[in-house]
Amino acid sequence: MTEQLGLFESRHALAPDDFARAPLRVRESRRARYLTLRLLPPHTLELVVPRGTRAAEVNAFVFEHRQWIEDARRELAARRPVRREGLPISVDLRAIGKRWSVEYRYDAPGSPRCRERGSVLEVAASGANRRGAADALRSWLLDEADYHLVPWLMREAQVVGRRPANVQVRLQRTRWGSCSNSGTVSLNAALLFLEPAIVRYLFVHELCHLISLDHSRKFWSAVARYEPEYEALDRRLTDAWHEIPLWAHPEAR
Repeated sequence: MTEQLGLFESRHALAPDDFARAPLRVRESRRARYLTLRLLPPHTLELVVPRGTRAAEVNAFVFEHRQWIEDARRELAARRPVRREGLPISVDLRAIGKRWSVEYRYDAPGSPRCRERGSVLEVAASGANRRGAADALRSWLLDEADYHLVPWLMREAQVVGRRPANVQVRLQRTRWGSCSNSGTVSLNAALLFLEPAIVRYLFVHELCHLISLDHSRKFWSAVARYEPEYEALDRRLTDAWHEIPLWAHPEAR
């Protein structure tokens, strides 16, 4: 399996017996060096456990960070009522400065699909097929991301002086982007919901992995060369998951 570096790792569910009743998801990682607690979109709290960690050590870590866990649970609970939206009535892609109102038709034959009519995005599906409509919206979002994000990335590649071997656009739940050791840059289509400055930072971040495939001093020096405000933008990117509507998450149902 190709090793990848990105701002966020992919998630693999794990539920050890000692934490089957814990109010958080536990994931074992062979790459992690430390026990880590994270908030994951849209409303998950995750504990990352390095492979081989003793149960007693994990218990002690959870006990030590119990206040952080409770604070995080309250934050998620506060967000949840807002995040329980159904299908959208509008779509605002801030990265490219475009906004559509959304209209639905449930009398259309064939596969669910989206069609742009000026500032209106028409979603057509057969019957009361809400899941089909959501799938059509996500497919449309992927097409928009492929159309807008890939050329944008390639323009930034000219600035950085490193061209990716390949570019993939997907909807991902825990990564904004990644760069493989084969030179493939993967982008999350949900970047379209973010401010342009944050998106550009993500591009610079991943392109700099073509200079140094790690998070070493050499890597961060390269990032700083092309984006001096990277520290503030990195924090904003980390906190930006709550800006993604629930329907746009790949696991949304």
